[in-house]
Amino acid sequence: MNKRKQNKNYNYISIIGNGEDWNPTKVKDYCKKSDFIIAADNGLSIIDKLKITPDLIIGDLDSLPENVLAKYRDIPLEQYPIEKDLTDSEISMQKAISLKPKKIFLLAMTGSYFDHSLANIINLFRNYKSDIEIEMITCNSAIFPVISKREFSGLTGRRFSLFPIGNVSGISITGAKYPLKDPDFKPGDYSISNVIEKNHFFLEIKDGFLLFILYDKGYD
Repeated sequence: MNKRKQNKNYNYISIIGNGEDWNPTKVKDYCKKSDFIIAADNGLSIIDKLKITPDLIIGDLDSLPENVLAKYRDIPLEQYPIEKDLTDSEISMQKAISLKPKKIFLLAMTGSYFDHSLANIINLFRNYKSDIEIEMITCNSAIFPVISKREFSGLTGRRFSLFPIGNVSGISITGAKYPLKDPDFKPGDYSISNVIEKNHFFLEIKDGFLLFILYDKGYD
């Protein structure tokens, strides 16, 4: 039996979607350190190619080839109707949240369908829980919500951008190359291509929802 299935206390859960924006090494690494892996519909095809076995398959199966699904008949499946209010990705995220992990990684969640990519980013806020960190991992970045404050170390030289979700007030950053001209963001504002210059980087907001995009090392 897969050891992950015996563990009821999950620290890390990975969810694999059906987007094209993913790096095979990253998917393998995040899945390797996860206690539980969810394939969201045709995300199963992605991890099948990487020889990764999920613990759960979730979706309406509209994009999942039968020959791929047939390989995983012994894996639990939660099937939903094609016509539904939530996407397979959001249902998978809510399932992961119900398992109460410390952190959830969303992989292959962005790609050529911009509407689905944007919906998955909005889902970071729609499903926000103060006691669970959720990160979307792309081929060259990590995307996550900031609700109050975040501290980082060891990220010197990394590029980042900030986007408000609605009105955001009292934004404060320490350790970045460019200071903010205004501590308050309204819809339509953003701070793009800033750089972390200090080993200790601190970001805090007083009110609102802020989207943080942190690029991988080497993306200047």
